[in-house]
Amino acid sequence: MSGHLDTEPEVLVVGAGPVGLCTAIELARRDVRVRVVDRRAEPRPGTRACTVWQRTLEVFDLMGLPVADYLGSGVPYTHRTHHFPGLDPLVRPAAQPGTPYPRPLLIGQGATEEMLTRRLAELGVRVERGLTATALEQRQDRVTVVLTGADGGTETVRPGWVVGAQGPHSTVRDLSGAGWHKKPYPGTQLLQVDARWTGSLPGDPAHCHLFLTEAGSLGTAPLPDGRHRFYAGVADPDPARTGDPDVAEVLDAVRRVSGAGDLRFHDSRFNWRVRLYNAVADAYRVGRCLLAGDSAHTVMPVTAQGMNTGLQDAFNLGWKLAAVVRGQATERLLDSYEAERRPIALALAERNVRTYWGGVGPVPDFGRLHGRLTQASGPAEHTGLLLGYPDGPLSAGGSPAAGPGPGARVPDAGGPDGRLFRLVGTGDWTVLALPEDPADPASAELAAKEAAAAGRRAGVPVRVVTSAGQGPGGTVADPAGAVRDALGAASGALLLVRPDGYVAYRGGVRDGAALDRHLAGVLG
Repeated sequence: MSGHLDTEPEVLVVGAGPVGLCTAIELARRDVRVRVVDRRAEPRPGTRACTVWQRTLEVFDLMGLPVADYLGSGVPYTHRTHHFPGLDPLVRPAAQPGTPYPRPLLIGQGATEEMLTRRLAELGVRVERGLTATALEQRQDRVTVVLTGADGGTETVRPGWVVGAQGPHSTVRDLSGAGWHKKPYPGTQLLQVDARWTGSLPGDPAHCHLFLTEAGSLGTAPLPDGRHRFYAGVADPDPARTGDPDVAEVLDAVRRVSGAGDLRFHDSRFNWRVRLYNAVADAYRVGRCLLAGDSAHTVMPVTAQGMNTGLQDAFNLGWKLAAVVRGQATERLLDSYEAERRPIALALAERNVRTYWGGVGPVPDFGRLHGRLTQASGPAEHTGLLLGYPDGPLSAGGSPAAGPGPGARVPDAGGPDGRLFRLVGTGDWTVLALPEDPADPASAELAAKEAAAAGRRAGVPVRVVTSAGQGPGGTVADPAGAVRDALGAASGALLLVRPDGYVAYRGGVRDGAALDRHLAGVLG
């Protein structure tokens, strides 16, 4: 019996969209035996989620994916132009500092899935299609799952863990008993199409645009194939209509919101209708079953956050589940997944309801919105660069006056080659030790000694950052002080960086004992 169980997957991932693929990659590259199944015979067609924000590009980099090639297959998201009735258009650049990927990317979801599928195949895992979970029973150390094929045939598999990444209609979520309650946004709908166009639609066609008028909202975005994505939030006169709209219905909505009566669509495809709702699972973990992406949270697709949030779920979950499977941490580490990621989904759902305008109800004060945008500065929430876990169970230590504190993202700038990510690796814990005096060998020795205990725990590498790169093993040269500046560590510091690039602990350079106690608590 034990020999048979040894051939079973340690983790079964149900769903092979971007979230399931990302989860599987994060497990497979840490030597977890993983199996991936999907109910569809082929990947879904269509551009679908086509905006990839800055933090997601950083995530792909940390995963070791070919980001440069990926960028070359898409269209850079350079500017967003806001249009309000009776007011001058407001053009805002999309680029953000502190990251090697300052601009978002516009690219079809199919290309994202292709990149992830190729990487997964390189790791020796192929997606098994035409299979879905139809029955599930949890035991103390295993999950018994019945997989059913398109022909009705069944197979029983007994993985140690199951990850549900099937999207909103998740059998893993339902079979595990995680609560799921939809909160509809009635009276409005989202109509969408990818099309080439002619007419007097204002603004630079290379920009993304957002129109807000009394009739509703309209967004546009250029796509790699020369088409544009049009998505209009307008009143829903007949909720009984469940089918996709024809192109004429979408065009009518776009004309009404934009005021471009001479607009014409050509070579259109992927026209669809969305009835808007939010739903966040009551639990992201039920025993040995975990949820990620739209299986855990389905939010109104009005801010292009669904896929990005799901990918960051997977990136958060993957290293934690791998550590538990490999015996490097207890199951308590998995509890931090829900604690960190569920509040982000709840906040996103609330923000989407608060900011969405779909032509129903009190008309927003467009002048006030224009004024707020004019005054806004710094990274926006949708970039993902501001997201962090300062109150999460894995975060401890002091918050500095400058630089990332506990739970904050490490900025990928300032390293020896301009990339701090080159110091923190592509998926391991890392201790960054910054001496009080980066030019003093004795100060570097002290920093290395303080970090040593944590470094020995679970083989965590230590990087001692000095001016010349001379000193104890693992020393990194920072002659211009770029790393110290990026980390806000002018007087020295010890930072424990998580495998996903967030700070787990921050303290003074003499706080090595506290650093080691925190890491022991996280893994214990």
